[in-house]
Amino acid sequence: MKKTLWAALLAAGTMVSAAVDAEPLRIGVLPAADAIVIHAAADEKLFKARGVDVEVIPFKSALELGAAMRAGRLDGHFGDLMNVFTQNERGVPQAVILTTTHTSRAQRAFGLVVAPAAAEKIRSLKDLDGTETAMSSATIIDYLLDRMKAEEKLSDGALRNLEVKQIPIRLQMLQTGKAATAMLPEPLVSVVEAKGGRVIWDDRGLNEALAVVALKKDRLDDKTVAAFRGAVADAARLIESEPDRFRAVMVKKGLLPAPVAQNYTMVRFSMFGTNDGLPPLPSAEDVRRVGEWMVGKNMIKAVPAYDSVVIRP
Repeated sequence: MKKTLWAALLAAGTMVSAAVDAEPLRIGVLPAADAIVIHAAADEKLFKARGVDVEVIPFKSALELGAAMRAGRLDGHFGDLMNVFTQNERGVPQAVILTTTHTSRAQRAFGLVVAPAAAEKIRSLKDLDGTETAMSSATIIDYLLDRMKAEEKLSDGALRNLEVKQIPIRLQMLQTGKAATAMLPEPLVSVVEAKGGRVIWDDRGLNEALAVVALKKDRLDDKTVAAFRGAVADAARLIESEPDRFRAVMVKKGLLPAPVAQNYTMVRFSMFGTNDGLPPLPSAEDVRRVGEWMVGKNMIKAVPAYDSVVIRP
């Protein structure tokens, strides 16, 4: 049955294989669990089946990925709204074409994790008092820390930011006790938890798009966007039909450490009831909320117009 599903997806995509420009799309990705859907669409040739040639290029930090976008080395990226808005204001016009992570009660995507060495001392948000947290400013991590503080009514002094741009280094510092806490994406939250860390907050109570894929303006023609979305939707269905196989792929891609792979609950995409099975696109409220936060941080000058940064099918 699983082979039949893959064959059906491939056959369906082949019907439009001649419809899209064959020039490769260079897509930058970060080491987050939901990035598996981009890797799978490329590795399983689902992009090619729908007529779009995609090269997936891994990065260790949003800072490095953003620099590559500005340098013209990428045609699009997996990331967050902050990066999209910043790039637009810095002269690299682009727009979101799909969401890979939207908050859901059914699964966490980000969490504030206490280092194993501090897990007994810090048992809840109430125990935070000028506590150091490894983070990366002007990213989804920075945004979620502020969202958490607002939602939980934490004082400004509850956490003290420690700038660490690269996600793997942030994880290492937490595991070795060089940082007491960190806001991390899955599956890294599960990694630290499995090694004795404590999760004291996660994003399941929020309602917004967190991780997205955006393409540069010159690659936003209707056929390319439709083909890209279709291939990622095909990949999402394939991953959910064969979670064990793609859990192993995540390990090979460096998205999931082998020691925790067996017990890791595989990321899901289809719980939102959308027509294509992908998480919903950012809403106008998402754009307003994130944009206003960025204006307040002097990251951008004005909240962008919704239709200028989100492409609806």
